[in-house]
Amino acid sequence: MEIAILPANGLSNSLFSEETMKKGCFFALLLFAVLGSAVTAQTPAKPEPKAEMPQLVADVGGEKILEKDLAEECLRQFGAEELKDVIKKYLILAECKRLKIEITQGEINDEVARMAKTFGFTTEEWLDLLDKERGITNEQYMADIIWPILAIKKIGGPRLNVSEAEIQKEFDARFGPAVQARQIVLSSRAKAEQVLAEVQANPEAFASIAKNRSEDPASRPFGGMLQPIRRHTVDPSIEQVVFALKPGQVSPIIEWPVGVFIIYRCEQHLVPPNVDIAKVREQLIVKIRDLKVRTVAEEVFTELQKRAKIDVIFGDPARSAQFPGAAAMVNDQTIGREYLSSRCTRQYGKTVLSEMIAKKIIEIDCRRQNITITEADVDTEIREMAMQHVPLKADGQPNIELWLQIATQNYKTPLDVYRSNTVWPMVALKRLTRTMVQVTEDDIQRSFEANFGPKVKCLAIILDAKDQRRALDVWELANRNRTEANFGDLSQKYSLDAEIRNTRGVIPAIGKHGGQPRLEAEAFNLQPGEISQIVQVDDCLVILYCLGVEQPTITDINEVRPELVVDIFEKKQKLIIERYYQELEARTAVDNYLIGESRNPEVENLLRKEATPVPPTRR
Repeated sequence: MEIAILPANGLSNSLFSEETMKKGCFFALLLFAVLGSAVTAQTPAKPEPKAEMPQLVADVGGEKILEKDLAEECLRQFGAEELKDVIKKYLILAECKRLKIEITQGEINDEVARMAKTFGFTTEEWLDLLDKERGITNEQYMADIIWPILAIKKIGGPRLNVSEAEIQKEFDARFGPAVQARQIVLSSRAKAEQVLAEVQANPEAFASIAKNRSEDPASRPFGGMLQPIRRHTVDPSIEQVVFALKPGQVSPIIEWPVGVFIIYRCEQHLVPPNVDIAKVREQLIVKIRDLKVRTVAEEVFTELQKRAKIDVIFGDPARSAQFPGAAAMVNDQTIGREYLSSRCTRQYGKTVLSEMIAKKIIEIDCRRQNITITEADVDTEIREMAMQHVPLKADGQPNIELWLQIATQNYKTPLDVYRSNTVWPMVALKRLTRTMVQVTEDDIQRSFEANFGPKVKCLAIILDAKDQRRALDVWELANRNRTEANFGDLSQKYSLDAEIRNTRGVIPAIGKHGGQPRLEAEAFNLQPGEISQIVQVDDCLVILYCLGVEQPTITDINEVRPELVVDIFEKKQKLIIERYYQELEARTAVDNYLIGESRNPEVENLLRKEATPVPPTRR
């Protein structure tokens, strides 16, 4: 007997648009990471129908992609993760039935309204956004997303209660006192002790030392400046040290985590905003309870799995042969392989078909040019990736195992899928374009200037290009008091970017050939203490305050020539590969029957010629 669960399209992190994410979709994403694409009903129903698709789903340059090919690829890529979700859904359904938990339509409507309000929408606007932007119908949203949230809350019961201590902790984390600090991060205690001696001897040089010596890529360009640190937002050992520092004081070395050594400098203690805890109490309770749902959901699933009899067959060739057609058995009920395939195809079919079409385009071009990519070629590419992206082993060899672990686990991608769908196309495109990449002396010279040439240290104020009046006002305020402190105050108050505000205008030093010629030219024309004119960069207006010029430590281009050539080659190759594939795609006839789209370059060119006006002839 198959598990009976209604159709569910599911919901991944890609459901929400960028704007929706900005409106606070944090809780929903946390829950969905645990629930996956959630269950749709309180009690078992009939199995969902097979996804309706034509037998032929695509034609690429005359080569066919069939429905069974797509279904098998969807199952190969997502079957294992989707099966985990199906099992979780079954366990929730069974537990609700055991506990006689019922969820009314009124409760669902109330939760939808609450979620919509959390994201800044009315209920109608929120449901309309989901329907139009992501194709999630109202019924699917209520059944696939809202019902499981309410189910977990009811199953969790007292575990979701919020204590007074938790309310105070959340209040302190959001509205309590904060410390503005800089940090230097190092990978060995010996380095940390040496740097600590330097900053203790000259605390005012902390920002400069952080910029030159810190190994943290996120804070290093900003002189080690961090977002304000509030209570209960960092590790307790760090919080205790940072809050004990006085302005200008440097901390001892903190090892956190193991093998990472950090030194902090307190810039200032920030006065907390004047917020009455009573007025935000309900808001705090809702947030705490929402965040607790994930923890409780994990606990519930662990408990249910321990009580259940679960036998996973999918992914085990021997057991699949023994139990043909079965993906798993839960409490003696069978989850069918065809059912699992249908779910994967329904949820991921369009995306997977696009990937299959892209790979087919590359395969056709490789055959046209008599290019064969072997497994050994794929192994070589993976080895090079490991050398570039993860530390070498103790014996100096690339840590291929670590790289594959990162590459597959971060994106929940099976190893065979990573090799065939990520690495293979990259190797093929590199082979197809290898004669097109050339590194010139001019390239090397420009790269040397960009990476090792002088750089201008500046503070910046970033403003909206639409508000030129404000930009003029801020520029006037900066010029009335041309000090670093005043400019930092103005940046903290007016800059659009939160990172710039929090660091009081600190930005990475500006070098040449970085892609913003107007800003670079303005920076290199400034003298220390001078304020720039207002420079437009894309949709922003930028005002700079020059702190001085950072002179290069390497002046001989030949010292770094090999590294520059490799770097330039890789960057140019990436651009050429992107352009080559775009051209390849544009000249390949593709019919995607799943989404009803066709592209035929020959027909399009013919129609274009017929539409071209014919100039009149002279009589």
